[in-house]
Amino acid sequence: MVIAEGAAAEPSNSVPNSEDELLAAVEVLAGSAGLAERLRLALKGAPEQLFQRGVGLRLIRAQLSVEESERVQQVMQAVEAAASWWPAGRQRVQSPADLAALAMPLLARREQEELHVAVVDGRNGLLALHQVYVGTATGTSVRIAELLRPVVEMGGVGFALVHNHPSGDPEPSEEDLRLTAEVVSAARLLDLEFLDHLVIGRGRWASIRSQRPTIWAAAAAPD
Repeated sequence: MVIAEGAAAEPSNSVPNSEDELLAAVEVLAGSAGLAERLRLALKGAPEQLFQRGVGLRLIRAQLSVEESERVQQVMQAVEAAASWWPAGRQRVQSPADLAALAMPLLARREQEELHVAVVDGRNGLLALHQVYVGTATGTSVRIAELLRPVVEMGGVGFALVHNHPSGDPEPSEEDLRLTAEVVSAARLLDLEFLDHLVIGRGRWASIRSQRPTIWAAAAAPD
C-alpha cells in the first residue's frame, strides 16, 4: 500500500475547473443572475479568494450588496462541507500525486494551518479526508491520539497526513519531520500503515516520505 514513489512534484493542474467555470457555478448556486461577472470584477482576477475566510467582507468592500456577499459566503461554506464528504466514493489513492490533487484545491489558499487525515481501506480506497486541527499561521499543537482516532473509528487500514503551509512554501519544517517520526512509531504500535505526510503550498506540494524515507525505515528496523 505504500504510495510514496518518486520525488515531490508540481501537479500539472492544481485546480480542475477553469476560473470561468468556478464563477459560473457560484452564480448558479447563489441564484443571482450576473453574479459571475460581478465576482470577476470584485476579485480582480483572483477567484481563489473565494476559498478564504472572510470572503463576504471582501466582496462588500468591492461594492457587492450585503445580500449577495452573504449568499456567496454560504455557497462556499456549503461547497467546503460537500467536498469533505466527496472522497467517500472510495477514490483510489495510489500515489502522493493522487492525494495532492485532492488536497490542493482545499488547502493551498488557506490563511491558517490545517491538518487533515486521509483514511484509506485495504485497497487504498479513500474513506475520508478528515480535518483534525486548525491552527494559526505559525503552526499548531498536535496530539498523536487525535490523529489516529478517525483512522480507528472508520476502520481504516492505512492513512496519510496532509497539512498546508500558509506561507505557500511546502518545504517540510523540523516540526513537520518530528511529528512524522512520532506518527510513524505510533502507527506501527497500532498496526496501521502510515502512507505519507504531504505538505501543501501554493501551487506546489512536498511528500515527506519521498524526501525522508529514512523516517519510515528507522521505525521498521528490528528493535
